[in-house]
Amino acid sequence: MKEVNGWAFPDIDEFMAGEMKADGTYQASHLRLALKHVTDLGVAVDGGAHVGTWSRLMARAFGQVIALEPSADTHECLVENMRRFGCPNVEVRQVALGAVAGLSAMVLDGPQLERKNTGGRYVAPASAKGDRTVRVETLDSWSLPSLGFLKLDVEGSEPLALMGARATLARCRPIVLFESKGLCRRYGLKPAAAQDVLASCGYRELEIAGCDRVWGPR
Repeated sequence: MKEVNGWAFPDIDEFMAGEMKADGTYQASHLRLALKHVTDLGVAVDGGAHVGTWSRLMARAFGQVIALEPSADTHECLVENMRRFGCPNVEVRQVALGAVAGLSAMVLDGPQLERKNTGGRYVAPASAKGDRTVRVETLDSWSLPSLGFLKLDVEGSEPLALMGARATLARCRPIVLFESKGLCRRYGLKPAAAQDVLASCGYRELEIAGCDRVWGPR
């Protein structure tokens, strides 16, 4: 573990540590754009929390934040950062979100993760080998009584996470921010798969910020 601008990062990381601004934020304007549409500030889920730059900001806006980071060394840094920055309302879980619960491999390194980018790690497709086994859960299995905001930056498995969240989307109607870079192709899904899942749940696009999309109920 190393320190960058007061934040704990995995020793191996070069890319994400270099992307962080001097004030300790990363793409904070994308989050602010989404939060304009949020009306329920009770519970938020940070899927793909990494070291917690968004979790920290979300902790200021919501009563409770559930921050998910399956990669062991990044999860360790997330826990340390939430302690360091005084975020007792952030619950950290070392799990990935998917369409079905179970165990999966996770790709931590390789040709697609150049410049030691710990933010580019991903849950391996069923047919691929990974570097470490991680637990996968569905958002629906949590039976959350309410959810105001769902953020997904999970390197291509966003559609799978949404497939496992259909009941929660129908019941809670959260604002959803998800990354859309076409990486879902690694799971045999078309580039607009996440949009298709949300549209089938009665959602529409509200905002675009770089590779991030913000959707909300119609």
